Amino acid sequence: MGQIDIKKLLEERGPTGKLESNAPEGFVLVHENTLEDLKDFEIWKKWKNNQLTVKEMNNKHFDKN
Repeated sequence: MGQIDIKKLLEERGPTGKLESNAPEGFVLVHENTLEDLKDFEIWKKWKNNQLTVKEMNNKHFDKN
């Protein structure tokens, strides 16, 4: 087995990666500001067309705190 590159793993998963195990199987934790962002039609449209993910939006809001 090879070594695990923790720095690379954190960069790929983002800061919310450590919270993923807190949600039950099949559920996703969503930052309340991410929900507010989705009220904006342009952001919602990007999400709907797979141009933006909830994980990306969550990471953006997590970085602000």
